[in-house]
Amino acid sequence: MSTGRALRTRERVAIRAAVVFVLLIALGGGLGLASEGIEGCTALRDGPAGTLTPVDRECGKEFCDWIGTFTGTDGTVTERDVELRDAVDARRDDVPPGAIDGVRLAEGGGTAYTADYGWHAPVAKGAALAAVGLAVAAGLVLMLRRHRGAAVSR
Repeated sequence: MSTGRALRTRERVAIRAAVVFVLLIALGGGLGLASEGIEGCTALRDGPAGTLTPVDRECGKEFCDWIGTFTGTDGTVTERDVELRDAVDARRDDVPPGAIDGVRLAEGGGTAYTADYGWHAPVAKGAALAAVGLAVAAGLVLMLRRHRGAAVSR
């Protein structure tokens, strides 16, 4: 048994657009966060070890990531413009450290991770974002169906 009035065309279109938007944000953001954590885990396990020498920083609203040159411990791997993911975020006014030891390079070479990088949190946040987004989208779809039933039964 359905309750409530039937939705207007504009309302149905708006809800469908909201479903698509929620799915894009939830799955895109969730998978992005989770993939960063998985990349960090893989780099810490299998990536070449070395030193990152910061030369610049990339800043968001509050925190910054060091950007620098990665040099492998054995001297064979050298990558420029590598972004460092660390447990401790740098601030805009922090002085760049000389060299950061114990860094592992990710497979693509654009990101490096310190030994204390916590990869569990991004994976958990990504999974939670995806799950909440899917639940919200499912709720919106159920609402559409319930109101479509209201129109048919009248």
